[in-house]
Amino acid sequence: MRVALLHNEKPLEASLQGDAFEEYDSPGTIAAIACALRGLGVEVEPLEAGRTLPARLAAGHYDFAFNIAEGFGRRCREAVAPALCELFGLPYTGSDALTLATTLDKAVARRLVAPDVRVARAVLIVDNETGLEDLRYPVVVKPNDEGSSKGIRRDALVDSVTEARRISRRLRHEYACPVLVEEFLPGAEVTVGILGNGAATAIAGMMEIAPKSAGGRFLYSIEAKRDWRREVDYHIPPRLCEEELAALEQDALTAYRRLGCRDLARIDFRFDESGQPVFLECNALPGLDPDNSDMVLLSRPGMPYECLVQRILVEACKRTGVALP
Repeated sequence: MRVALLHNEKPLEASLQGDAFEEYDSPGTIAAIACALRGLGVEVEPLEAGRTLPARLAAGHYDFAFNIAEGFGRRCREAVAPALCELFGLPYTGSDALTLATTLDKAVARRLVAPDVRVARAVLIVDNETGLEDLRYPVVVKPNDEGSSKGIRRDALVDSVTEARRISRRLRHEYACPVLVEEFLPGAEVTVGILGNGAATAIAGMMEIAPKSAGGRFLYSIEAKRDWRREVDYHIPPRLCEEELAALEQDALTAYRRLGCRDLARIDFRFDESGQPVFLECNALPGLDPDNSDMVLLSRPGMPYECLVQRILVEACKRTGVALP
């Protein structure tokens, strides 16, 4: 079996360009995924998902695609690689183009999971700033269609309408997309990993994301993610009671199905003041960095990295009826 590993590699100068390439993968991650897949007895060829991808897919005679490509552009960028796979009749891992576009747009994802899953009160800022006065402060101000915490810096958590306007204007200028202003929730932040399809869909793990330093409000900002060894404690399983864990599992599986996720996803929640989980966003194309991606960390107690990567391909082959070697 020939497998095309669709990806976007982080350029060497990425650190000099802010967070523009935050979602892209390092050469080490691409090599680690390829190595894990070869353990299944398949032939793997990494393919950069750029302008040459259509021609390379047409000429490559591939049997399957393992998709981690983030793409280029705005809210539909993650949909490009799977759409090309469908154009060429090539089965691929992960969610389809519609789900990837839907989940990257936080406001659309919120509308689809609610009311079955709770969402925080929020205002979407497109071309004016009306509605900010109606929110309860503090709030988190973030780009509506970005991933990997792009645009969510330490100053994204604000206490007034004036600050929300200031950050919103800056983000709209920098990212050229709408801004989501969401009420801040004081409870634990937990991310849930899910694998599988249909009746076989299952929780891969749950992980609480907490600050190392006690006291104060915690925001899982891009600075905290980049310096997680010094700033963040990951608790697996989360420090929650059985009832809270059960509610979290149910809401995660509901969101996974409502959004049409396939094979894998990671869904982020935060608990409100009443102890109820609230949906933040769905990562239908979660990172697979072997050292620091949340999906990898939360799965690690029960599933080594190689097994996680292989499981994704196995689930996709089952779903599509393709036989592995």
